Amino acid sequence: MSLYLKYRPQDFKSVVGQDHIVATLKNAIRHHSLTHAYLFSGPRGTGKTSLARILAKSLNCTDLQEGSEPCNRCENCEGILTGRMVDLIEIDAASNRGIDEIRELRDKIMFAPNQGSAKIYIIDEVHMLTKEAFNALLKTLEEPPSHAYFILATTEFHKIPETIISRCQQFSFKRISKEAIVKRLEYIADQEKVQAEPDALELIAKISSGGLRDAIGLFEQMTIDGAVIYQEVVAYLGITGHMMIEAFFEALLNKEAAKAIEMINQINGQGQDLNQFCRELITYLREQMLLGLNDKEEVGNIIRYIDIFSAAKSQINQALIPQLPLEIAVMKACGYENKTEEAVAEKEEGGEKRSSVHEGRAAGTAGTISDPLPEKPEKKEPANPDDLTIETVKENWQRVAENIETPFIRMSFMDSDPIKLEKGILHLSFKSSTLMEKVAKPTNQGEILKAFEKVLSSKVTLRLELKKVDLKPVKEEDKKEEIPSVIEMAKEVFGQ
Repeated sequence: MSLYLKYRPQDFKSVVGQDHIVATLKNAIRHHSLTHAYLFSGPRGTGKTSLARILAKSLNCTDLQEGSEPCNRCENCEGILTGRMVDLIEIDAASNRGIDEIRELRDKIMFAPNQGSAKIYIIDEVHMLTKEAFNALLKTLEEPPSHAYFILATTEFHKIPETIISRCQQFSFKRISKEAIVKRLEYIADQEKVQAEPDALELIAKISSGGLRDAIGLFEQMTIDGAVIYQEVVAYLGITGHMMIEAFFEALLNKEAAKAIEMINQINGQGQDLNQFCRELITYLREQMLLGLNDKEEVGNIIRYIDIFSAAKSQINQALIPQLPLEIAVMKACGYENKTEEAVAEKEEGGEKRSSVHEGRAAGTAGTISDPLPEKPEKKEPANPDDLTIETVKENWQRVAENIETPFIRMSFMDSDPIKLEKGILHLSFKSSTLMEKVAKPTNQGEILKAFEKVLSSKVTLRLELKKVDLKPVKEEDKKEEIPSVIEMAKEVFGQ
């Protein structure tokens, strides 16, 4: 049995993250004020069907606990647990969506329950019913028999007709918080004797986007030899490094389309998930948008990028060439979608001029290669801890990182840059909010401070902040060479 089914909630107190709905239903059961039609809507994996089954058990349980909780021991509860309860009818509207199925339901609903005191119909993905099927269901919802209860579940509330909604008591299931998912995964890990790294569980919770079912499924999939390891989760999910995301973003800002497309092909060539790359990029863009709320121009730029890459993400799975939608998105982000054929032709006429520019640049590069490398400056140790300066910290930055023993703490620390040092307080600027959260943990921060003291013989206090990226693109007059045409850019990336 999969872990999701094994740890599926069987009573109200086991439901995670939907306290507002649980409290309302328990109160209705205690006071015998249940309505005959409910509509459960919300994201997948948030407990809609599980809560519908618990409600069905409470309606038929012969030994209710605390006035509302099913006992899970009586014949009716066990019948629902094992799928043998004939008075609980579960219908998948995705495969039974026609008017004939609903007419059959309507004809049978008038018969009294066989085992329990109530007959419950759970219709999952109800939005898949046809218009005619909804019309057939409507009459039954208006005048249901006293022994019949309907629980409709959907992930797409907007597709449900208003006439159906108005005859149901509607509950909106919210996405489960990351903290609640981590707590549940810790409980499962403890029960299954799995050694799970806290950072691995946090990453699983974050990737699941509020869906506990998906989180438990990924947890089970990543359990190898009785352990869940952070680095293995990262490798499996194909998560792109934050340095790559920032470099890609800077390439867009500078309208370096060839560089950005080369990075996309590099990510795809390494077998990483382009959908995951897009998700990480959009998350990063959102962070930068929220940081730039005081600047309308910056927010406008970032919203345009989010729109472009959100559209590209929805096209990746259908594209013949998976990376093509992202490559087109790069073109749009760099302004190529507005260039007419005449503009391209004008650029092609100036190809001779650009060729000389590229030759000059190549010559300059060759000259640079022949120059001897400058000697690496010697690292300086502070003579006195009280004399520690930001310059000394920067010079010894790599040495501090090398003295951090735990790999993932070292990786998180290297995402930061030292900004200033005032009265023993060292200000660090992070590119990634996720990595900043890891460094902010007291135990991780303690290991970093230990490395500082070992290398610099001085104690400091850390103050963390998220880096605010300059979203203003490079001005045309500041560019040293003209932006190449689409054709030239393609040649530069893919070869002649």
